[in-house]
Amino acid sequence: MLMVATTTFICEILSYIIQILVFKLQIEILPFIKILLIEILYNIIIVIIIYPLIEKAGNLLEKAFKEKKVLTKYF
Repeated sequence: MLMVATTTFICEILSYIIQILVFKLQIEILPFIKILLIEILYNIIIVIIIYPLIEKAGNLLEKAFKEKKVLTKYF
């Protein structure tokens, strides 16, 4: 969760800085902080919901590739 929050924070800060430089927007701290907190919470909730599915898929793939398939007719 901490990694998701940190990544979202850094990405949104960089995006906001680029928008200020390119589009010459005014700096509005309070609306930006509200949007940032909402996006961080949203991303954390998405990861909480989707992470178990990704983990299950990864375990199935790992099992499929690590499983030894022995063909006895060649011995």
